[in-house]
Amino acid sequence: HRDFTHTQIAQVVGLSLHEAMAKLIPEASPEFWEKAVLGYKAHYQRLADGGALTAPLFPGVRETLMALQNAGVVMAVATGKSLRGLERTLHEHQLNGFFQALMTSDQAPSKPHPAMVENILQATGFSASQALMVGDTLYDLEMGRKAGVKIAAVTFGCHTPEQLATTYPDHWLERMDDLLPLFGLSTT
Repeated sequence: HRDFTHTQIAQVVGLSLHEAMAKLIPEASPEFWEKAVLGYKAHYQRLADGGALTAPLFPGVRETLMALQNAGVVMAVATGKSLRGLERTLHEHQLNGFFQALMTSDQAPSKPHPAMVENILQATGFSASQALMVGDTLYDLEMGRKAGVKIAAVTFGCHTPEQLATTYPDHWLERMDDLLPLFGLSTT
């Protein structure tokens, strides 16, 4: 049994569960990591099925997504969650229909590998020069950099602005609606 601090857990947010376990418990074996992942998934499923999990949206997310959608901006998700977990989250927050592509850790290598972004670009028909990766973790921004897209750092998420700065973001988002002017839209 091992306890982890909030800071330690925050450092693995965005990674697939396998990558997170390897980072949290580097001295363990791959077999141990696999057992830890299965245990985590079973525990998470029990909590989720019991309605004990809440994953609130950052302030301004819904309004920003609506404004972008109304302007015809094509949006996608690249996440360390499984497809099942992502679909649950989208349903819980009534965000179905906002995203034209969903890319998860069970469909592509874990962040910061660029495959999720590359797959989204292929699925949507956009080039890297036409895309923007918005993320609140170092792994999001590193993934975007490796895929050759511009990156926007969300400063109010899991990783500190100092950590995010190591990727030299093209844009900084202090609030979610700071994204709107990047698409020629006025803030709400």
